[in-house]
Amino acid sequence: MARKSKITDDQCNTTATELVEQSAHQRAMQLPVFKRSVERSGMSEESFVEALVQTSLSPLIVWTQFDLERLLLAAESNGLSPLGREIFLVPSGGALEPAKVVIGVDGWSRIINTHKQFAGMCFKESDELTDGVPSWIECTMHRWDRRVATSVREHLVEVRGLSASWITHPRRMLRHRAMVQCARLAFGLTGVFDADEQAPMEDLLQLGAEGQNRNPNWRSYDSRGKKRFPTGTAEIKQSLMNVV
Repeated sequence: MARKSKITDDQCNTTATELVEQSAHQRAMQLPVFKRSVERSGMSEESFVEALVQTSLSPLIVWTQFDLERLLLAAESNGLSPLGREIFLVPSGGALEPAKVVIGVDGWSRIINTHKQFAGMCFKESDELTDGVPSWIECTMHRWDRRVATSVREHLVEVRGLSASWITHPRRMLRHRAMVQCARLAFGLTGVFDADEQAPMEDLLQLGAEGQNRNPNWRSYDSRGKKRFPTGTAEIKQSLMNVV
């Protein structure tokens, strides 16, 4: 009888855990920013979630309601779509550090060109070459509401990365880097990262893979020490069907 009672207790504990995880997923679906994002996309909730986990959330092994809310709020405040190549979350590389909101080149281009004060930009290259690439590229942005333009010069020796893009298209990558840093100053953009700013995307994803191999629960807790509940397409679909 004792053995039967133990099995029943284990089953109860498992059911309780599943209910907590399901509750977390359901709360995520009820976020005001989630509802607004779905409405702007013109998609059903189920299709929106499936597209979300295949695009902007795909670099993460697991994610939480906190991560989802940060991503959608960042996309909304910057006028970006979380379903394309404009904005996404990447692992921070630390077990207790939240994922980072990263904006891709397409996202930065949209932010710049849709800003109501944007009045144009131009680039200037160094005549001095390093391995056939300009030693620096300078970006200048003009605003309708400012008399003095904002200029930022990025030096190859300081920002050159190790990703495939830097190897095959170093001039383009340096130009992108100058554009992003200039946009930060010209439009006061904070709280988001450039995909190439902290480390190449491939390196960030590798950090995630290595962290998972060292500790399967490396992303199980958020920065506040609370348990992270893994969220995937199947779980969210189930949550959507159970939301009243």
